[in-house]
Amino acid sequence: MPQTRVLLVVGAVLAAVIVGVLVVALGSDDDPGGPTAPDPTATLTAGDFGPAPTLGDWVLNVFPVHASVVPRRLTQTVNPGDRRGVCFEASFTDLPQNTLWFRMAVDDREVTIEGIWIVDSEVDPTGGTFCYDPPEGLEPGLHTAAVAVQAPDGASAPRQTVAWAFEVIP
Repeated sequence: MPQTRVLLVVGAVLAAVIVGVLVVALGSDDDPGGPTAPDPTATLTAGDFGPAPTLGDWVLNVFPVHASVVPRRLTQTVNPGDRRGVCFEASFTDLPQNTLWFRMAVDDREVTIEGIWIVDSEVDPTGGTFCYDPPEGLEPGLHTAAVAVQAPDGASAPRQTVAWAFEVIP
């Protein structure tokens, strides 16, 4: 039982870290370096990213946020206690095999088996966060990501598909 408590605490800490990374990456309205300030190294405009994804049901949030500009260091994990990368927050509602329902692709390459799940409980989790974090991070430039929620046997059409784009800068 103590091991379960440790995993729950670690999961909660990791979720808090991901939220912290989002706050740092996006800044705030009071922060002159936040999302309203132009980034001198951003090379794309809002029109380069395509339509925003529709979140909800099973894929609740994505990081990097659609049409955002993030430094390369936020796309790699240096410390396992500080998860970074291309991530999504998921709900397992009505999905009996939990994480097996989710498949992720980054830049048109499936990365599902290369990522890591951080779940809210070791027994019957209700949700979690999945992150793909290549050792060197993503190269600077435009990147795309997509998540499909479908039966693990692939016998039916996806219940939800979420796709988004973002720019990585040095």
